[in-house]
Amino acid sequence: MNPIGHNPVLRFAVAALLITAGSPVSRAAEKGMDLKTLITFLGFSEDESKKVAGGEVVASILPRTGEKREVAIAGVSRIEANTECFLARFRDIETFKKNPAVLRIGKLDLPVDSDGLAQLTLGANDLSSLRDCRPGECGVKLPAGMIEQLRQDVNWSSPEHAAYVQAVFRERLFDYLQKYLSEGNTALIAYQDKSKPVHMAEEFRSLLAAKPSLSELIPAFYEYLADYPAAPLNGVDDFLYWSIENFGFKPVTSVTHVIIFRQSGFAAIASKQIYASHYFDASLGLTFVLDDPDSPGTMYLAYLNRSRIDLLGGFLGGIRRMVLRGRLMDGFKKNLQEVARKVGASCDASPDRR
Repeated sequence: MNPIGHNPVLRFAVAALLITAGSPVSRAAEKGMDLKTLITFLGFSEDESKKVAGGEVVASILPRTGEKREVAIAGVSRIEANTECFLARFRDIETFKKNPAVLRIGKLDLPVDSDGLAQLTLGANDLSSLRDCRPGECGVKLPAGMIEQLRQDVNWSSPEHAAYVQAVFRERLFDYLQKYLSEGNTALIAYQDKSKPVHMAEEFRSLLAAKPSLSELIPAFYEYLADYPAAPLNGVDDFLYWSIENFGFKPVTSVTHVIIFRQSGFAAIASKQIYASHYFDASLGLTFVLDDPDSPGTMYLAYLNRSRIDLLGGFLGGIRRMVLRGRLMDGFKKNLQEVARKVGASCDASPDRR
């Protein structure tokens, strides 16, 4: 019997984490960063370091921070490419993330233009569920202010109500992105789709500080993320992207802020989810890319993701997590192998590869 195969909730949890983990960004540490330092930071052993150097993929489910909704996973792979080529591929996020589960995606260069959200929509089921939305009880993750606006302003009997709701959603999302880019983490919204609000600023601070913490590896980048956008940091560039992804349950409309910290021979990328219509209360991915100084044209890719998923809380959350672990590990390794294959093949014929 396959408990995941017959349980849509568990199928979602596996798919969501694998898709999130399947878009790793690359990174390596500051001056003096090497594979041993990176491996140690992620909690892998010397033997596992040798396996990675030999071409194997290693991965591990990390201990929880005490938060029942949280799942964390880390992995390392060797790739026949270099950081310059990898970053060029990654910045083309619309191509990099392309797979059958990504229904639509759009990159938002900064400063954000509202036209960049023109193709972003909520699904038909979401539009239907919004009809009965109220703060504390809503089928879509939204802040209380937007829920109240839809309750007061939408004429649900009008044939144009769907277009109006989509327009309001995009307008409010655009305003939110503008405020976030200006004011930073303090502007992150609070979801109020359930009785207990989820404050994204608190969730993000908790994910960023969780062990292994970036503060132990790249303190300057950690401080930049924690205080964003208080002070500039040399070597940083960023962009946003929105996506609609199918996790085998409800499609998730989300927006992610990607922040790349580039240094000679390595890069660190933070993928910070700043909105998700379903399931994710928070998600932070850290990808590390490190050139191999002993083998030009070869690099190491390390990925660490912490996600808080509302389906893993509550009475059945513990059972769901137990079933999830084995399936997640196997799928995560395969995803890292596929990323290594695709990037290696793409960079092999590329002028970026030197």
